[in-house]
Amino acid sequence: MTTQTTLSQETSALDQQFRMTHTFHLSLGASQPAAAQLESTLKSANARVDKWLITRRGGNYEHSITVGGIGEASARALRKALASLNQEIKVHVEHMLHFDRSARA
Repeated sequence: MTTQTTLSQETSALDQQFRMTHTFHLSLGASQPAAAQLESTLKSANARVDKWLITRRGGNYEHSITVGGIGEASARALRKALASLNQEIKVHVEHMLHFDRSARA
């Protein structure tokens, strides 16, 4: 029991020192959902958009969307929601931990 309490305390300390973001990489054809549909899906997931980059390559658009304010399970659910907008959308998500220097006090 002591080990579980210690592990929980250590995890809590890590939560205070790090923040997690998720970067969604989407590949869309020109006729697939527009940014407004993607934005609506992000809002419904209560995801905070930190950065959104759209690149055109040939006839496709590639979106790289970095979000915060959600956990890993919510990010996986959001990936499924984005992929369900159209069967041809390809979605890949990266989960990243960032050291929060302001929490070092």
